[in-house]
Amino acid sequence: MSSYNYCVELTTDSTLSNVTLYLPLPVINNTSSVGADIVENHFNDYDRSWKYALVDTEHGLMLSINNEKIEPKYATRSRDSKQILHPSIFCMALFTNQTIDTMNPLGNEMVLMPKYNLTQNVTRRPYPPASEIFDYESKMYAHYDTSSNANVSISIYLHGSNGWWIGGWLYNSYWEDINIMLSGPQDGWTTVNGQLFTGEGTYY
Repeated sequence: MSSYNYCVELTTDSTLSNVTLYLPLPVINNTSSVGADIVENHFNDYDRSWKYALVDTEHGLMLSINNEKIEPKYATRSRDSKQILHPSIFCMALFTNQTIDTMNPLGNEMVLMPKYNLTQNVTRRPYPPASEIFDYESKMYAHYDTSSNANVSISIYLHGSNGWWIGGWLYNSYWEDINIMLSGPQDGWTTVNGQLFTGEGTYY
């Protein structure tokens, strides 16, 4: 069993209107089967106020997300009944019949793009253990109207994994994440930081 999992989490404490986002997307050779599945199936989300498209930008192929209005979401914390902000979560899984190269995904698998200033991090010790860690910069475009004190956070996560059964389930994987913090109204590109972890799990 091999699959790619891609998730986007968006949290806002203020109303956003006329929203357009271009987000890093799992891409290889300027194509994205993950992106094509999102456009076709709308992240399997029944909220059709969200519109998705693949767009060729000056930074390569990216995922476009549009909505006329995004309101803050709140959830009640059970232990003290306190209202806390809750993210809008978009996730999808794409299964493949081919084994994913989780040890060396760069150049061989879909990874979040764009990537700039990619460097290997030799000082950090991850948990769970990984073969290699890479730091990089990426780009995100945001346009929306909101109050000057609005705070928006966006998290993007990609996980590629293989699983097999030998007296129990065994796995190996690579994964990466990008976290973005924005304040006030937006109309342009933002440089964001990401990390890629490769070679996690069991290998023979």
